[in-house]
Amino acid sequence: MTLGQRISGYRKALGVSQEELGARLGVSRQAVSKWETGAAAPDMENLLALAREFGVSVAELTATPEPPAPAEAAGGPEPPPPPRRRGWWIGVALVLALLVFMTGTLIVLGLRSTAGQVSDIPEPVGSAFYLTWQVPRLGHQEWYEYLSLGEQEDFFPFGTSLVLTEPEEVLDTDDSLSTLHRADCGAVRLEYLHTGYAPELDPEAPEREFITKIATMVPGYTTPRGIGVGDTKEDVLRTYGDELVYCLKEQGGYTLVKHDYYYAFQTPETFGLSLCLYMRDGLVAGIKLEHMLDAGNTAYAPNNVSIFPLVNGEPDFSARQEPEREEISDTRRVYIAWNRLVTDSNLSAEERYACRRDVFSLLPDMDWGELRQMGSAENPDDAIFGLMTWLEDQAPYSSAEILWVQMGCTAQGLDGAYTEGYCRILSRALFSDPVTFSKSLAAEGADEAAKSSALHLTAYDADLYPADLENALDTLDAALAGGVFTDAERGWAELLRLYLTTPLESRGDLPASPAELG
Repeated sequence: MTLGQRISGYRKALGVSQEELGARLGVSRQAVSKWETGAAAPDMENLLALAREFGVSVAELTATPEPPAPAEAAGGPEPPPPPRRRGWWIGVALVLALLVFMTGTLIVLGLRSTAGQVSDIPEPVGSAFYLTWQVPRLGHQEWYEYLSLGEQEDFFPFGTSLVLTEPEEVLDTDDSLSTLHRADCGAVRLEYLHTGYAPELDPEAPEREFITKIATMVPGYTTPRGIGVGDTKEDVLRTYGDELVYCLKEQGGYTLVKHDYYYAFQTPETFGLSLCLYMRDGLVAGIKLEHMLDAGNTAYAPNNVSIFPLVNGEPDFSARQEPEREEISDTRRVYIAWNRLVTDSNLSAEERYACRRDVFSLLPDMDWGELRQMGSAENPDDAIFGLMTWLEDQAPYSSAEILWVQMGCTAQGLDGAYTEGYCRILSRALFSDPVTFSKSLAAEGADEAAKSSALHLTAYDADLYPADLENALDTLDAALAGGVFTDAERGWAELLRLYLTTPLESRGDLPASPAELG
């Protein structure tokens, strides 16, 4: 047992809170919390004060062995052993004492296990919004740990055995005294608010922490009604029934886990608290408890658009309404599809394909100036260069995507520094598949001006990567020699090769189409 665990145990046996013990010692509640969690150790003065408060010696508190008797320490003669005739009853007494001690210990452990507590954290009586799990202890006993939403008595890890697996993410809030903490503890992820102590503003408000979100995707962590990851839809409905609402699959933004749909649970008595059970293939895939603060108990009220009531365990779609649809521009469609691909980890393979197709197929029709207006006020160009970087990273491209990239050369608003960024996308398309790139230039019905621009812009950037350019030329030469092109495709392949091998300053005199090659 660590020093922190002994301090915690003695404090709780004394029946005082961390704040009260700190007041007795003249230190803050946070200092006591750090001692108990092992984040810091008390100095000798505080050790003496702790031992005095607990009514034990410093040696007992720190588990330090008592010093040997003077004769032993000085190396003097050991006292003679007791007469042999008295040894039998001493041995019996020791055995009896050991049996009594072990029996008492097992009774205490059994009582604690039955009470469902660890570190003396009581189960949140009457609450429907906490996460619980079992922790193995000595004697193969299992103690329960609980983690509730709302204000906490202790600081992170709130008296539990949770340990960070990644550094905490700390974000500022509108309140200068508060910070939002995101804690990844492996099986459990938390968000909590830490509010500092400001005696000049409110001497009665101590430093405190408030849990706003608890989430898990790991079996063994359950709701107060015993539902955990891996439980079936039947288990969920048997436990919660029509108290749940049925929610369509979340679209866009952050989602906890891939899912087909999810159930949400709220009660009128617990303002702002919610429980979500994410379902995939008929099983619970993730659990999220959240204190929604300003949202109140209406956050998961049925709206018959995305949230529906349950009737006998099945969603009632009888009053279903279609969401309002707005007419959006091609540029907006590109922006929405791109953002879903970047931010939504919950997309199916079919949805990812559809979004990717929207981005590439609409490149010729979009307005890069309009896209710029969708960026942040501080850095409006971020939207443009973000999309271009994403497009560049998607190589290798399909044959259709290569054609759409080529035809996007003449899109509205693609000029200046934006053109240079687009050149890199074109050269990536060339380097990934020179043969398909050449064939795409010969596509019937494609815009001739876009083809000419594609030749100039591709060659402009390809010069910057001589090794890649040499490989592309070797591939083109082999294809030309191997007869893999039709006559029309061969003309564009030869024209492309001409652009790639002509110095930049001389390209202005080159023909714009194979017909001008002569």
